[in-house]
Order: sequence, then structure tokens, then C-alpha cells
Amino acid sequence: MRAVDESGNVFFEECGPSGPNVSLAEVDLSWRQFIAWWRFRSRVGPWRSPAGEPEAGEGESLLYRDDVGRPLIEVREFVEDDGIAVGEVSAAEGAGGNWLRWRVRARTAERFLGFGERFNAVDQTGNRLSVWTEEGAFGLGETLGPLLDGAPWNPFPHGPTTAYKPIPFFISSAGYGLLLETTARVDYDVAATDPETLEILVWDRSFGWVLFRGATPAEVLERYTGRTGRANPPAPWVFAPWNDAVGGSREVRRVARKLRSEKIPTTAIWSEDWQGGFWIPPSRKRGFFYSIFPFRIRVDRCLYPDLEAVARELHGDGFRWLSYFMPYLLRGSPEYREAKSRGYLLAKPGGGVAHLTVLWSLYGHIDLTNEEARDWYTGFLRKNLALGFDGWMADFGEYVPPGSVTSSGEPGLLHHNRFPLLWQRLHRDFFDRERPDGDYVFFCRSAAAGSQACVPVFWSGDSNEDFERYDGLPSNVPATISAGLSGLPFWAADIGGYVALMRIRDRELFYRWTQFASMFPVMRTQHGTSPRSSWAFDSDDDTLDMFAKYARLHISLFPYIYGLATDAALTGLPAVRHLVLHYPDDPRSWSTEDEFLLGDRLLAAPVTERNARSREVYFPPGAWVDYWTGDVCHGPRARVVRSPLGHLPLFVREGSVLPTLDEPIDTLAPVERGSGLVGFEEAVSTIRITLYGTGEDQTVLSDGTQIHMWRAPAADLDAISAARIETCDGLPMDQAVDRLQPCGDRARPLALATARGDPIEVLLLDGAGYRLAGATLTSGSCRSRVTFEWR
Repeated sequence: MRAVDESGNVFFEECGPSGPNVSLAEVDLSWRQFIAWWRFRSRVGPWRSPAGEPEAGEGESLLYRDDVGRPLIEVREFVEDDGIAVGEVSAAEGAGGNWLRWRVRARTAERFLGFGERFNAVDQTGNRLSVWTEEGAFGLGETLGPLLDGAPWNPFPHGPTTAYKPIPFFISSAGYGLLLETTARVDYDVAATDPETLEILVWDRSFGWVLFRGATPAEVLERYTGRTGRANPPAPWVFAPWNDAVGGSREVRRVARKLRSEKIPTTAIWSEDWQGGFWIPPSRKRGFFYSIFPFRIRVDRCLYPDLEAVARELHGDGFRWLSYFMPYLLRGSPEYREAKSRGYLLAKPGGGVAHLTVLWSLYGHIDLTNEEARDWYTGFLRKNLALGFDGWMADFGEYVPPGSVTSSGEPGLLHHNRFPLLWQRLHRDFFDRERPDGDYVFFCRSAAAGSQACVPVFWSGDSNEDFERYDGLPSNVPATISAGLSGLPFWAADIGGYVALMRIRDRELFYRWTQFASMFPVMRTQHGTSPRSSWAFDSDDDTLDMFAKYARLHISLFPYIYGLATDAALTGLPAVRHLVLHYPDDPRSWSTEDEFLLGDRLLAAPVTERNARSREVYFPPGAWVDYWTGDVCHGPRARVVRSPLGHLPLFVREGSVLPTLDEPIDTLAPVERGSGLVGFEEAVSTIRITLYGTGEDQTVLSDGTQIHMWRAPAADLDAISAARIETCDGLPMDQAVDRLQPCGDRARPLALATARGDPIEVLLLDGAGYRLAGATLTSGSCRSRVTFEWR
């Protein structure tokens, strides 16, 4: 196949001189579970390729024969509207074989981005990787990791391309995206063996493909999500900071009181140990590690004797409370025995339960192809909601045994990559029935193509508590960016990491991870595997102040972030974006993987190296205003910027409008009158709109509010600072300072105007009456105060 653009230029073609470059082989495969991962051994027979011209097959297909004239491969191809071509490749009936190999041409300097969430890089050119959802690998730490860089088992045991959310979709710099429609394992050799070839190995006898043409990567992504599904914005409260609290009722109450007394905006508290938590070693009252495994699916009344009362108190204080589920049932538990007796678990082909191991305990795997099993498991979710929870982590999804079989007869090798979507659809269907108003959240670790249409929030999985390249803080930057390029729009991470295997989380790591995560749609903490030792938000007063600062920064951006959520539902663009989504003609934007855009207006460059107090920031084309100081940096160029421990390098595109909240609030959940809390209604009753630098910009908020601001190029700092403010429409009010991000943290604005009403128009005039700057607002909802800033 060959695809050409409007100018007749070839942007996609197979490697063969004629006909499809597809081969078929018979493969003998064996496997075993090694701790949390599956290891495979394969004996691959000879590859057989088409020979000669095709002949008409069934329907609209073409049939290719091998060199002795036997039917080998059938191919279907056709073009859909709107820049999309689709096809199917399958082994011919009676041809034998069970693996297919497809070779696509890779051009010189062509880049291949995406493939789902990937911790090693965003651009996978020169790498080998698989689409096989599995437990994240363990990084070898800041000391051993660099020494073993490049080893195929670093991180341990499957190397740097291991992924919770592998997706068989990539975006090419040649102007296309390619999706494989299959749940089989897929192995990619991305110009690693042959720099002119992208080799795709599908562990099945057939696969479909979809080719998306786009003038820009953003257009490709829009077409991809248009086909696989787009996210719906979660409830507004989801975008306020979350905090975790484990250890029982007393500890949950303590954390809640601390957050409210320190005025740290927080909406959700997550307690994964609602069903039990265990210190390791068990001989000590409080061991080194804290684990929720072996997992049981009922309340631990020793830890939470008054769980329902805790839920009521949290709701009264403006919190939502989140719990934890996974799709496995502990062998020997009452739930396991019931599921086994009813045939609700994945089975061995010859009968009996196909067990799997999670942290040295055996579990049965729920079979969600069985409708009765789905209904039965939903009963546990309903009971959890009745306890007072408002959502949960829907964990795992990566452990389907390859040798198992579902009640529908699907082998585990094909069900393995399909299961995350079934697991996520179970929760989405449940909440759509139980809380149709959307007042819930669940968040997931695994994913498949199309998961974004089911899942409110994804998080990056179980990272090490360190600065290690492939499994620590640095790895989360490419993971976030690549997930966004694969259609997953709403993102979170474990602040500080989770696994204290090589090192325990320290103060510096917590600072840097907090700054990084404050730029995500969802900002959430994680206690980690050593909660008594790992640094937390309240480990000392300085950390508490730092965490409060970035929690307030995050919540101040709510109008902007919620607008990005609305955009994701309309276009499929993620909130956290690779630079190339907005600067596709800039070569360095394609290769920049350690910074990102939040929307199209904010550029974040987190510090991800230990002891670093500065870093190089690449500024894409245009001018960029330092969010904190107001200094202007011009691109395209790189520049070293200072970043003391408490500082996040953050920049705003010059000439852009940024809407924010400006009043200290407690929560984005609704609160009762007289509670003393500032909740969602109070939060959105005022708004601050800032124009950075010179230029003109407009934006529309999620509620339909239309904002337009401008500043003349000739209006210098002195002129703006001395300007006379005139309110043409609306009622002028006393100037309202920003109380969420006070001047102690940022430079003062050049000019400030506050008014109320609808519409509002404000002008800044010089002494002669010439217009220097202006702003207008037309709203579908009347706010009690609107403040315009020029910076």
C-alpha cells in the first residue's frame, strides 16, 4: 500500500517493491509468570511471503498466494472520508500460521511518537517495544541505574519500554498516524534493526489497521480520538488537589483536620486500605513497608471501626472520599469461593481456575466477559458506595494469564490486552447508573485504545521514590507526554513516587515532584510503601508551606484547566501536551521531552535531577513571560534558568489570556451554608483574567463566558503602570488583589481593574486619552467580581 498527500507526495508506504510486505509464520509459544510479569519463549517457523499478483478474494478482498500457489494472505483496503484509510490483513483459510509480520518504510529523520504511555522516551525511533500491558518495571536506583543504562533488563526485568498503558498507535513526523485494531500482543521494531524499516509483529492470524492523515500531529490526534472515543470532563471537584490518608479512621481524621486548618485546598482524600493494611515485617507494630495485600473486598473494622461516621464527617468538611478496587479475588476468601462455584473466574483450558500471583499470594481473576459475573462484582461496588465513598482507584488490569480462557472462549493471549477496557467499562457503566449527575471519580493504571472514553482520570503507576531515569521522577515526564499523544487526556501521578525499593523519598524529591504534579489536571499525593519514613506534605513546616503554595497554584488554574477538559471532549487534545502539538514546524519541538505545555499557553519545565538548582529550558517560537517574575524569554532558543528548590520554571506565552481563581478556597465540592468553608459556588463567583505581555487574545470558559483582552505594542511598562482606568460597561469596584497567589510569590501586575456586571468593558488610557489596553467580558452567568490584570 502507498498513501500520497494532496501534492502527490508519498507519506506512507510498505517496504516491498510491489504488493503488501506481510509475512506469515507458525510460532510455538510457551510462557511462565515471573513475579509480576509474563516471560515468553518462542520458536518461529519460516516466514512465508506473497508471490506474484493478487487475485480477487471474497467480498472486496485481495488474495495473495505463496511461491507454490497456495492461498496465504487476504488483504482488504479502502479509504474513508476525512483523511482516514482502513484495512485488514488476515491469514488465508487453510494457510496455517499464527503470527503476522508487516514492514513499513521509515524515512531518513522520520520520528515515531506515542505507542501509549512510555517511561523511556516519547520518540521511540531506534527502539524495540511491545504492546503488552504489564506491571511497570522496577528501576535500579540513582546509583546502579546509570551504571546499567542500556541493559535490556534495566529497569528490571523487561527493560525501559515496559508499559501499563501500551497502545498500538503512533504519530509519524511524515504526517500520519497508524492504529492497529487488535488485542493481540504487538511487537514493534522502530527502525532499530534496519533504519529504513518499521517492523510490526502481530501475535495473531489477523489484524485491522487505520491510517490517519493529518497536516499536523494535532490533526492526526483529533482524527484518532474521533474514531476511538473521547473523554467526558469529570466533575469539577476532581480538578482540585487530592490527598491520601491511610492507617485507619484516626489518621484519616488527622489528615483532614490538617488540610483544613492550614487552608490547603483539597477536595478528595484517598484511603486504599479501607479493606486492610499490613506492616511488614509483621512482628513489629509498625514495620518498614505498608501493604494492602493480600487484598480483601470488605471493610477492615479494626482499622475503620466507624467508617460510615468518617465518611459523613469528611462530606461535611467538603471532602470526597475515595477507596480502592482490583479485579482479583484472594484464593480461599468467601468471595473467591463463591465466584469459583459460579464460574465467574478465568479458567484453564482443561478446567479449574487460572490463578495468578500478586505479591506472593494467589488470586482468581474475575471474568468480565460473563454478564452474570459483571453483575455479581457490581454488587461490591454498590456496597462500597453505600458506605460513603465517592469513587476509587480501579487498579491493575495487567495480569490476565496468557494460558487462561474466558467464558466466551477467548484465549488469554487475546484477552490480556482487551481486559483493561472491560474493567474500566464495568466501573463507568456502574457510575452512569448510580450517579448520573457525574458526582464521582475512578482512576486507572492500565489502558487500551479507547480507554479515554471510559476513564475519568489516569495515573502513571508505581514509580520509584527517587530521581532514577527510567522509573523515578524523570521517567514520568515522557510517560505523561506520550500518554497524551495516545489519546489519554486527564492525568495524575503519585507525588513523590510509590515504591521505596532503592531509596526512601526525601525532602528534595517531594519538592520537585509536587511542583511537577501541580501542572497536571489532577494533583494527588501518595503515601508510598513506607509511609512512616517517606517525606510527606506535612513532614516539616517548610514543606507544608511549599505544598500549600503549589496546591493553591493548581487550584487557581481551575478555570483554565476545566476549559482544557472541555476542549478534550471536543477535539481529543490532552491537557498536558507535547510541544509538537502546537509547534509542528519547529524541529527542536519534536525532540524536546523534558518539558511540556499545559494547554497552549503555559510552558512547564520541571526540575528532575537531584541537586539541580538550574536547568536548560527550550523556548519554542514566540515570546514567553516568566509566570513568577514577568521577565520575557524569546524563542526558538534554549536558555539556562535558575530554579531554587522551591521554584518551578513556569512560563506563559506572550499575548495570551489566562483565567484563574483569585480567592482562597477550601474545596471545589459544594458545601453547606454556615459550614465556614469556601466551596465551588463561592470559588467561581469571582474570576481573575490576566493578559501576559503585549498583543491580543480571547478565550471562552467552559460556562460560555467570552473574554477578550489586548495591549498595544507601544504601551510600555511605565505607560501601563501610569494609565487611567475607565469602566465603560459594568460597575467599577475597588481593586482586588490576588489572594491565592500573593505578591510575595510573584511580581506585581502592571495594571489592575476590578468590576462587576455583564457585560463588562474596561479601558486603560494615557494622559492624552489614547487607548493603551482594554478588556471585555460577556458572560452567561453574572459573577460578583471580575478582575483584569496586565502583566
